[in-house]
Amino acid sequence: MAEMKLEVCRYRKSDGFSTRYWAVYLDDQLLAVTLYRKGAQAVASALRASHGSSHSPTPDQPEKQSQGTAPRSNP
Repeated sequence: MAEMKLEVCRYRKSDGFSTRYWAVYLDDQLLAVTLYRKGAQAVASALRASHGSSHSPTPDQPEKQSQGTAPRSNP
C-alpha cells in the first residue's frame, strides 16, 4: 500500500493570511476545512484508520507552520 501524506495545519487564504479554520491535506491536496483542530484531527485519524496505517495523531502535536514561507496555493 502506498504511503499517504496527511497533514493538519491552519487554513490559509489565497492571499497568505492565516484563518481561524483548520485544514486537512491529503497528498498536498486540500481535503477538509474544519472550525476546530480536534475536528481536523478526527478527520485525519479516520483516514489513517481506513487506510490501515498504524500511526495515530497526538492531540498535543504542535501546529506545522513555519513563518516566512509562501502560502499554500488552493485550487
